[in-house]
Amino acid sequence: MCSTSHQKDTKWLIDSTVSHNITGDLTNLLVHSEYDGIDEVVIGDGSGLRVSHIGSLVFHSLTRAFQLKDTLCVPSIRKNLISVHHFTTQNNVFLEFHPFYFLVKDQIMGAILLKGACENGVYPLPDSLVGSSSKIMANVHERTTIDGWHKQLGHPSYKIVTSLVRAFSLPIKKDTQESIPCTPCSINKAHQQPFHSTSLQSHAPLDLIYTDVWGPSHITGLDGLRYYLILIDHFTKYMWFYPMTAKSSISSIFP
Repeated sequence: MCSTSHQKDTKWLIDSTVSHNITGDLTNLLVHSEYDGIDEVVIGDGSGLRVSHIGSLVFHSLTRAFQLKDTLCVPSIRKNLISVHHFTTQNNVFLEFHPFYFLVKDQIMGAILLKGACENGVYPLPDSLVGSSSKIMANVHERTTIDGWHKQLGHPSYKIVTSLVRAFSLPIKKDTQESIPCTPCSINKAHQQPFHSTSLQSHAPLDLIYTDVWGPSHITGLDGLRYYLILIDHFTKYMWFYPMTAKSSISSIFP
């Protein structure tokens, strides 16, 4: 489809013939950097179009976020193009093109994640998705400490937290101490100490028996059971379990 208008289109067209995602508007990219390569985008007449930047963006639906990584910014192009290969690979989906609509489905379950209409012979993303990437923003209501960011970001190392605070200019309180030991991290990231060897040895079943009596339980079981006798064979690790109504019941088990 040809257009004589020099105004850039805001629609994103799904194209099976392009090898990369392409946009002519740099503001469409959430994260981007200048392209320092020598490659160009070759169009149908064999001419090449200069690539100024490369970046990524995200479209959000009600149930799913769709990523467009490695998107090329080509200032001289007027259409936003989505590579079928990149879109399906980066989002673990597959596309179905029908005469009057298209479907985006999950690769594993086959569930329909998105449905769009065919317009004038092409398949654009629904208008409800277009522009959603540029409206994403973070509202910061209160400054917090390094330890506060450490907890909100999922307990990464303080080196990573400091790097994120510096890279994204996250607001922090300057008058607080940093790197305070985190109790959950100390517990969850601690390694179990090895068990020490013991001088007790058994060479056959019933050579050595461990015994323990537990109780009284604050909840009385059936038939008034409140105590439990446990016997463990050191050699086989076999265990006997005897419920009792009282400690004096041991004499009835071992007369």
